[in-house]
Amino acid sequence: MERIKRRLEGEIEIRVAGGDAFHEIFLSRPHHISNVNPEFVQDCELHEGSFGKQGSKICWRYTLDGQALLAKAILELIDEENKMIRFNVIEGDLLKEYKYFVATYQVIPEDEEKSLVKWTFEYEKLHPGIPEPTNLMDALVRLAKEIDDHHHSQAK
Repeated sequence: MERIKRRLEGEIEIRVAGGDAFHEIFLSRPHHISNVNPEFVQDCELHEGSFGKQGSKICWRYTLDGQALLAKAILELIDEENKMIRFNVIEGDLLKEYKYFVATYQVIPEDEEKSLVKWTFEYEKLHPGIPEPTNLMDALVRLAKEIDDHHHSQAK
């Protein structure tokens, strides 16, 4: 049986300054994300390297659908010019269902007032009965909006 490599994308429009805040928090201060949405992300721990440095290993503790989960990922790519980061999951609950799982986000300026946060998952299911990771995508899209709202409430 041939396994199928898959791709899932989600995006949300945020305010332009929120795009900078979103990128900065995921790059340099991911451990602060739990301050924005502690119901989703409980902890982000650095296991190797430095926050904001390519090759760093980060352990995420999060809750999805009422389940406490863990994902250890390598910060595989940082593209400052395009405000893009790629995480490659190397350990944790996602790998119980997927052969590999890579999550990338990019902040794309639309105009002077708006940016787009685009999430992309690339993965391969271990077997056909595994669901698509739409619940995780929905949670990360919501998180982008919450980071934007949090940034703007702090700026006032």
